[in-house]
Amino acid sequence: MDTGPHDGSLGDNEESISSYRSIIEAVQDGIFIVNLDGTITFVNDSLCSLVGHKPNELVGETFDTLVESELVQPEEFDRFDTAIDNLANGDIQDQALTFEIGQDTDQMVEVRVSKHIRDDGTADIVGVARDVTERERRAREAEQKQEVLAKLYQVGAEASLTFEQKAERILSIGCEYLDLPYGFLTRVEEDVQEIVHAVGDHTLLQPDESAPLEQSYCRKTIKSDGLVGMQDARAELGETDRAYELFELGCYIGTKVMVGENLYGTFCFAAPYDRDRQFTDGEREVIKLLGQWAGYEIERQRFEERLEGLHRISQQLLGAETTTEVAEVTIETVAELFDLPVSAFWKYDAGDDVLRPVVETDDAVRIVGEAPTFERGDALLWESFDSGEIRNYEDLAEQSEAYNSETPLRSEVHIPCEKHGIITSSATEPRAFDEIDIESLRLLEALVTEAITAVKREEQLAERGEALQRQNERLEEFADVVAHDLRNPLTGAVGFLEVARKTNEAQHFERVEQSLDRMEQLIDELLMIARGDRQTTNVRTLQLQPIVEESWSYTDAPKATLSVDDPLGEIQADETRLLQLFGNLFRNSVEHGSDDVTVEVGPLANDTGFYVADDGPGFSEESRAEIEELEETEGVSGTGIGLMSVTDVVDAHGWTLTIPDTDHGARIEIRTGQRSE
Repeated sequence: MDTGPHDGSLGDNEESISSYRSIIEAVQDGIFIVNLDGTITFVNDSLCSLVGHKPNELVGETFDTLVESELVQPEEFDRFDTAIDNLANGDIQDQALTFEIGQDTDQMVEVRVSKHIRDDGTADIVGVARDVTERERRAREAEQKQEVLAKLYQVGAEASLTFEQKAERILSIGCEYLDLPYGFLTRVEEDVQEIVHAVGDHTLLQPDESAPLEQSYCRKTIKSDGLVGMQDARAELGETDRAYELFELGCYIGTKVMVGENLYGTFCFAAPYDRDRQFTDGEREVIKLLGQWAGYEIERQRFEERLEGLHRISQQLLGAETTTEVAEVTIETVAELFDLPVSAFWKYDAGDDVLRPVVETDDAVRIVGEAPTFERGDALLWESFDSGEIRNYEDLAEQSEAYNSETPLRSEVHIPCEKHGIITSSATEPRAFDEIDIESLRLLEALVTEAITAVKREEQLAERGEALQRQNERLEEFADVVAHDLRNPLTGAVGFLEVARKTNEAQHFERVEQSLDRMEQLIDELLMIARGDRQTTNVRTLQLQPIVEESWSYTDAPKATLSVDDPLGEIQADETRLLQLFGNLFRNSVEHGSDDVTVEVGPLANDTGFYVADDGPGFSEESRAEIEELEETEGVSGTGIGLMSVTDVVDAHGWTLTIPDTDHGARIEIRTGQRSE
């Protein structure tokens, strides 16, 4: 490069100019020299190219020439002129300034000026000018990018905003950043693009508007690995492209929105005109971040909605009174709240070791028919149930163990609820369940398991309560039996004691002692019954008639009559318990008959055993049936505690009791299985 003086340079400065030769040869930037009064004494070719002037148009002139040619704005030149004055006056040693030059351009020039003292003591100012347009552009883009990200962060951090409000603000931020009028978020399902949120006045790019995916710009975005930016859509797509014909967008940029690993839709910006420049890497990166934000917000919103829904139905689940009710609430939640319409609940039947269907959705019945009962090992369901782990089968066609190879279902999730049962959700397309579905079902499973556990706990408590109630009733009945059975010998003892006191005869005192002995033996027998031992403990051969007469002697019924059909013969029995039996039969006749009731005891004519009859009102059909059900006698009603005690003695001896039909009065027949003599 020729770095010597050009035409129009001052000859006496040749020596000064030559001193800069080495510098000029080493740089590609524009170089100029100005004396202290502001006159240009030297310029190189690079500077002339930068400012668009020839050397002779600059050397010998001042930089006012650039202002006059409108290359530099007056306010920009004023800063430069001030810097030159400061250097000339020695106020500063060097300074760097950045200017915008040219008309209707974004060209930026950085100028560095410094004062240079020659060997002879004279001074001038050396300047270096560099084109920094690209650097400044990148700096502005970085600054704009940071501003967008800061705004995005602020919008995302505002917890009071709904997703709809956030989406509208983010779209507006993107439109401002790209200087494009349209911004829209789409959802893509079954080859249809639906606008979810939008800004701008394009009639087809409004919420709820939809179009076939193949007629949309977003089809290219979805098919791409990254995002798609078109500066001139007509040139890239062609005027006959169906999307261009429908939407007539001149430029477009869009990125996929992913929720987890699944495609949700697209996040896009566009204009009805071509763009004057390509989308930069920075702009592409920002749009990609906006798409990622949209995916994250949609995922968060879905999960929060499900959490709120689970909270709402948790009390309903925990308040359920049966497993079936829990299953119904569960499947309704899965179908409506989780938007999983093909779902069912199987209950584990431990008795038969099968999984029985309890509840299934209408869509499940429509697609696969009525749910079957699964025997162990019949289907994948058993593997999941036995494992106790949630399993997501992304493609059932790849599972050789599938229950029905002809099933239209392609994917399925199994959610075991411990050993209570299992929930299933299915779909006719593969890989239909995302992470939100799985995590939501995991949380639901915890609620369902707790609800079923609570139901079973309540059932157990109810059973225990019923058992305790029955036990209390039995204790009350036992207390009544004790009081009833002890009344007979106690009454006899009191009566004999009264006679003994009056007569002072030993035989009456002996009868008192005998009655007390009977009471002691009876108490022992009753305690054995209370402990569950219904067997007799002292069976021996007894004369039946003395037992009958002694039992009658304890009956406090002076007007009643005992009739004994001789001979009664012998019997193998426990004496105390046999006295208990007759005492209760006699008391029952007296209590239910008239004061002058007649009670008759005699042997059975055609069988071993005996009967007790009276001329009272007799038994009703209901009472007769209850008494004859010996295993249920503890719960009989309306027949009296005494008769309940009778059936207990009969059962303890292995005898049988029947109540035959009679024209009048009551008759009880007891067959002992042994011949009376």
